[in-house]
Order: sequence, then structure tokens, then C-alpha cells
Amino acid sequence: MLTRSRWTLPLLAAAPAVLVAAVGLLHPVFLTPETAVRWRLAHLLLLPLFPLVGAAVWLVLLGRRGALAWTARVLAAAYAVLYSALDSIAGIGGGHQMARTAERGDPRPPVEDLFDIGDRLGQAGVLALAASFALAAAVLWTSTRSRLALAGGAVAVAACYPFLQHHVFPPRGVLALLGVAAGTALLGTAATSGRVGTRQG
Repeated sequence: MLTRSRWTLPLLAAAPAVLVAAVGLLHPVFLTPETAVRWRLAHLLLLPLFPLVGAAVWLVLLGRRGALAWTARVLAAAYAVLYSALDSIAGIGGGHQMARTAERGDPRPPVEDLFDIGDRLGQAGVLALAASFALAAAVLWTSTRSRLALAGGAVAVAACYPFLQHHVFPPRGVLALLGVAAGTALLGTAATSGRVGTRQG
């Protein structure tokens, strides 16, 4: 039972980013009339998954109190809102507009306008996510003194840079999300080791 409980939290924390990376493998690199339907489908699948990446911060901080912990949670929630807005506007909206335009045989729609506002929201969201990972690592380090907390924070924050630059586009965006998954798994392991230590002490 101890082994199972020790691995449950890291696996649950990593799962959302792994699922996003899996969908990212199917994500077209360019939005064209030919790829519009697949683009839209990918973003419909991603709509419930993107917020769960931020929920991983809440998961690893279960039971943690204090201003830093709550700031990390608020930033993770901000990421969930902002990145979902990008997904809805540029992902679902852009793909749908391109697909419908192609069906009618009209000229290419000005989807760049959707990307402009969507990308700004998404970038702000990823910056909030990176900050939430850094704060979560600080909270877990303070309470557990586990080096895994520092390692997890460093990996997750570093992975946010290619996530910021490449979204979920393969291959770099997919690798970025796998980096986020590795970082959150390490944070989850640190959180679990701290709880185990507390029960034993």
C-alpha cells in the first residue's frame, strides 16, 4: 500500500501534461484548409486537458498552507483560464473558421487576427504557470527539504520556455510538455516523501 500511495501522486500530477503531449503528436504544424478539421479536433480534445496541467500544482500542494502556496495556486488557475482562452480562440475558433471557409470555397479567412490575441493570452498563461511551478517548488522545499522539489521546479520551469515558444506543435512543443510532466512528477514525489516522513515522525 505504501508503494502504491507513494507513486499515485506523481503519476496523477504528470498525467495531464502527458495527455497534452499525446494530443500534440496529432496537432498539425500549420493551419491550412487541408488541416483545419484536424486542427479543430485537436483543440477540442485539448480544451479539458490544458487546465489540468495547472491543476497539477494544486494537487502537489494539497495540505500546504501559507501565502506562497496560495500564490502558486492562484497563478496555476490564471494559467488555466488564459491558456484555455488561447485554445478556444486560436485553436477551436481558428480551425473552425478555416474549415467552414474551405467548405464554402471562400478565400482564406484572417485567422492571424485570432492568433494575435490568442497568443498574447497563452503567453501570459505560460508565464503564470512557470511562476506557479517555481513557487510550488519553494513551498515543497521549505516543508520537506527534498532535493526532488528543487529538481522538479527547475525542470518544470525550464520546460515552460519551449512551451511558450512552440505551444504543443511537434516535436518541440510535445517535448516541452513531457518536460512539464517530468517536473510535476518530481514535485509530486517530493510532496509524497514529505507526507510519508510526517506520518513516520
